Amino acid sequence: MSSTPSQAASAPSEPASSVPANADTPANAPIAVDNFGDDTNSEFDNELSDLTSLSSSVMEFEYENGRRYCSNSSGNYMMPNDEEEQDRMDITHHIWLMLLGGELYNAPIQSSPQNILDLGTGTGIWALDIAEKFPNAHVIGNDISPIQPSWVAPNIEFIMEDFESEWLYPENHFDFIHARCLAGCVADWPGFIGRIFEHVKPGGYFESHESAVWARSDDGSIKPDSALMEWQQAVNLAGDLSGRDLNIYHKLKDWMIEAGFEDVSLSVYTLPFSPWPRDPHLKALGKYQAVQLQQAIDSYSLRLYTQVLGWSADVAKIHNAVVKRELRDKKLHAYVQTYKSLSMGESLFVPSDICFVE
Repeated sequence: MSSTPSQAASAPSEPASSVPANADTPANAPIAVDNFGDDTNSEFDNELSDLTSLSSSVMEFEYENGRRYCSNSSGNYMMPNDEEEQDRMDITHHIWLMLLGGELYNAPIQSSPQNILDLGTGTGIWALDIAEKFPNAHVIGNDISPIQPSWVAPNIEFIMEDFESEWLYPENHFDFIHARCLAGCVADWPGFIGRIFEHVKPGGYFESHESAVWARSDDGSIKPDSALMEWQQAVNLAGDLSGRDLNIYHKLKDWMIEAGFEDVSLSVYTLPFSPWPRDPHLKALGKYQAVQLQQAIDSYSLRLYTQVLGWSADVAKIHNAVVKRELRDKKLHAYVQTYKSLSMGESLFVPSDICFVE
């Protein structure tokens, strides 16, 4: 028996550069120093102020519910960005590696791509791995949180920016664009994917990895009145109310086709919530997912509960504690479906052997 999302939810009760010398200036003349009178001081101060504002806005965090978040001025991102969340992101990276058989991607990209973009790079772990795999490629990872390492390989660059704002990258520029776990982070998915299409080179690829934020069970072990079901209903409602739907996984293929992508393929994977399956691979996946979920419950819901649904922090934390306890029950045979959507940008020609279907 599979569960389906509900339409409503309520809270539980309670080096220096060389510059040509001016032709009118003697070769050994000292460089004149500006005394920054009243007429020029404001211009100089404004430039410094701009730099200071940029730096401070990037590092501007908010603390609530015992967690650290991006400032709301950085957008409507509802997930934390503290060390606990960074650990969860890295566990998620390992889970996706297991799902994809140890690979970072499935796209049949060329052996020597020039430009790769990782959207919403998080800790940068995927971007770091892809930069190591393709040392001659220029890899960009963007994010609104400065949580990536500062010492990196020369072919990787981390940029602090909101990918929902205007892109300054050239069109038809990237050989490969990668996006993972962006559910809840995008307000206009068709527009977002359309922008990705504009920036992929002809013959380049876009690959998206998303998971359903909705558990199911085949044996009815997820009860309709369970705390887990309440959590799913509440989080989905809050995502809808905030304009950032969480369960978009099943719409990605159609959005890619509508944007103009060719040879769009969709692969579905099963991810158990704990090591309950007999299958050794699924059991191993379940072990990691069980750890990830104990952190994800708070990460996904606390800010949505308190800022969107109006729950108190105490009610939200107590409810989540009950959900996490349920997830540790060996009798709960829950799993989630994850989706890998792969598409090729518009091409001048499409050889018959370039289509990738799993």
